[in-house]
Amino acid sequence: MAEIDRASILFPNDVPSKPAQMPEWAQAQHAAAEQRLTGNHGKPDAAAAVVFPSERKADAPPSAGKDDDAASILFRDDAARKDVDYERAVGGELDQFTLDAMKDGDTERASALKAATAALSQDFRASGTDTATIEEAFTIVRQSADSFSPPTPEQIEAGFVSSMAELTASGVTESDIGIARRFISDLERVSPGVVASLERHGAGNNPKLVRAAIKEAKRRGYR
Repeated sequence: MAEIDRASILFPNDVPSKPAQMPEWAQAQHAAAEQRLTGNHGKPDAAAAVVFPSERKADAPPSAGKDDDAASILFRDDAARKDVDYERAVGGELDQFTLDAMKDGDTERASALKAATAALSQDFRASGTDTATIEEAFTIVRQSADSFSPPTPEQIEAGFVSSMAELTASGVTESDIGIARRFISDLERVSPGVVASLERHGAGNNPKLVRAAIKEAKRRGYR
């Protein structure tokens, strides 16, 4: 099980590693996460609705007819991004993490990161994420990794407290934080292992990264 500190703002819970063969319930969760990440929040995935009937109410829109097809509204500029090299944008950032894992002899994490690179590239393409947003997020993570040794539990806790104070003072609400967490949780479902690797240096408590996650989550229709 990947160790992710509970004191992190964006990554509050331990995230299990992806099993070799996903059971049916996990496949349903994965499919539902993919739907939400591409802006489809109004109607739960059919398989997920059967396995997780409680999600019917959670994913249902406030009132019928209020939301047009979210995906077509948010991501209708497919032609404008058809030539964007998402694989290079993501791989250029994650390749170093993969190489570090290989140098450490951690072939399992290296393989997971390679798979995650492909999954994230596909997700960003499907959701129309601007490459500038991707670069901004990875820059924040890279700066955290370059600036600090892996933080101690005390440092993570202190970072959580100070960052929450800063975010609250700037108008970020608990609801905003919840939106970002759900978005990150869905990203972890479609590309498991990335969160644990990126969180190793405490980037999950960086206010800029939290705000970027909130902005991207709202763009994708998370509410």
